[in-house]
Amino acid sequence: MPYKPKRPCRYPGCPRLTDGTYCEEHVKLVRRHYEQFTRGYSTSKRYGRAWKKIRDRYVRKHPLCEQCLKEGR
Repeated sequence: MPYKPKRPCRYPGCPRLTDGTYCEEHVKLVRRHYEQFTRGYSTSKRYGRAWKKIRDRYVRKHPLCEQCLKEGR
């Protein structure tokens, strides 16, 4: 059975033909961009030390989540 014809890379200005969406050179670049900007922030970047102290204090005082508390676990 014949293969699908190759298509141009979707990266702007790249004339290379590929079987996938991007050529081998641009796949890494697009993945790095996705990891850096599209995915959420890590908690260490978003919250500081003060927030962690407050959270730890709250968790110590309330060891069960609200739903477990309602269900009587």
